[in-house]
Formats: sequence, structure tokens, C-alpha cells
Amino acid sequence: MSEMEIIFDAKAHAADMGLVLGEDHEVLPDSDWILWARRFSGIDDLFVYHHKVADTFVLAKWIYHPKKDGVGILMELEAFDSPPNWRPPTQDWMRERLRPAQEIAESMRNGIRDRAKAKRVAEREAIEEKHGVADWLKRQGHEEASMSVRNKKWSNNDNAEFGEFKQNLLNSAKGRIITGG
Repeated sequence: MSEMEIIFDAKAHAADMGLVLGEDHEVLPDSDWILWARRFSGIDDLFVYHHKVADTFVLAKWIYHPKKDGVGILMELEAFDSPPNWRPPTQDWMRERLRPAQEIAESMRNGIRDRAKAKRVAEREAIEEKHGVADWLKRQGHEEASMSVRNKKWSNNDNAEFGEFKQNLLNSAKGRIITGG
């Protein structure tokens, strides 16, 4: 049996995943803005290039620098219609856009967790509302309506069926006669 050696070529992988600097890309000389952006972000390999075909100006980061690594492979961060130093993005935009990947992932996890928590709170409040309405109906002497509310799936959604159900409950509570058609 022959031995097989698997070789991982990081540059080839990066070229497959990133963008290889080519003749359509013109790396622009460092402007005061890109120098500031590097200091502000702490990312030393930021640069701006002009995409000749799309006629856009792109803030990018070197994955492999052509002078140091022999091949220019980059990651596009943002495209602009004009050079970013003409109408610079705000510091807040820069802070948000150039956050480390780990920080962005943590923020996404927190957002997912917060939405799930908000959903659980809304469900709990809906159940409390359902039982509050049922208790009120029972105190008003509407035993059957109270049981119906307790057994009905309750939701905070404002869909048409739920709105109609709520209106019927209000009408019932006012002593009105409800007909089915």
C-alpha cells in the first residue's frame, strides 16, 4: 500500500476564498485617510484600490501581500462610489465595520440570545394575559367563555383571526349577542 501525503497550500486556499489582485485592480497610494484608518483600527494592512471595471473604490485588507508573500490576495471590506478620503465614513461606521471576527460573532450570538429571551417573555406575557382575561370573564359570570379562553391557544400576534377573537371577547363582555354568520 502506498502512502499518500495530503498537502494544504494556504495561498491556494486563500486564492480560492479571497480575491487575487489582478490587472483590473489599481492599488491607490496611501492617503491621509487610509493612514488614519490603519491607526484607528489597528489593522496595518488596510488599503484602498480602484476597481477599473466596476469603477468603484474598495477598502480592503491584505491576506497575502504581493511584496512580502509573492502573491496579492485580498479581502474586500467595503466598496465606495468615490475614494473614501473624499467623503470619509464616520468613526462609528469604521468601529462597527472593522471589528474583529470574534467580536462580530459574539455580537450575533448575543442578538440571537436576546431575541429568544424576548420571545419567551412575550409568550409568558401572553399566557398571563390569557388567564387574566379568563379570570375577568369568570368574575363577570361568563363561565363558558372563561373556559373557552383558557383552552384556546393565545398569541400576541395581531393577525385577523386573533383580532376577531379579541373583539368577540370584548363584545361578549359587554353583554352583546354574538352570532356566527
